[in-house]
Amino acid sequence: MLSSSATPRVLYQLASPLHRTAGSDVVERRLQMLRGWAPSAAVFINSPDDGPDAIESAADAAMVFPALRGAASKWSDQYDAVLIGCFSDPAVDALTEVSGIPVIGPGEAGLLAATQLGERFSVLSSDPTPKGLRRRIRGIGIEGSFVSEVTIGGSVADLNRDPDRHLSAIVARAKGCVAQGADVLVLGCFALSFIPGLPEKLTAAVGVPVINPVIAGLKAAEAAVLYRAGLPRASFTTTTRSAE
Repeated sequence: MLSSSATPRVLYQLASPLHRTAGSDVVERRLQMLRGWAPSAAVFINSPDDGPDAIESAADAAMVFPALRGAASKWSDQYDAVLIGCFSDPAVDALTEVSGIPVIGPGEAGLLAATQLGERFSVLSSDPTPKGLRRRIRGIGIEGSFVSEVTIGGSVADLNRDPDRHLSAIVARAKGCVAQGADVLVLGCFALSFIPGLPEKLTAAVGVPVINPVIAGLKAAEAAVLYRAGLPRASFTTTTRSAE
């Protein structure tokens, strides 16, 4: 039974084995950033042993559920909500079904936050990036506000290894989005989201708000725990299905 007065326990579940591809120190740095962004929650992080090295295609995204299914069946024993660490929100519905607790897609949370801050938004993504963003946006119902998705010329591995080298390109792409009519920008890759101070630097350079979807997802996870306070854990999937 959840309590509205208890500190929510939120797991940030990486979609790829970041401890192998970038190092355990990078995982720890991200955990400290997550805890700084959500001081009212108890935030934990997990880097899986299996799964793709990065989510850069639909095929990569499809590998996430098999890699996480076993762990997801035990999430409700330790956590109140889970945030999937990928802008593509891979396997969110399936993992919610398996775990019985809210599994939040931070990509969707970030896109919805953009519509609250402006009229039109663009997404800055790594290169390569999974296709189908416009289809996702259409499904959410906010296609009328979508201007563009622009890649910044660096892969997930590039951004994790040397983010500063790509800063000038990121600023240039952001300026191009604003010139197209975007009045809000969304970081469409979590390697971007964890570059310290990047939203503030971009806002200063281009003059529009920049959404970090990881923060939007954390707040959505905390809200989901609050909404469910007093309900049995298993009721989340039951309620979700009955509403469809």
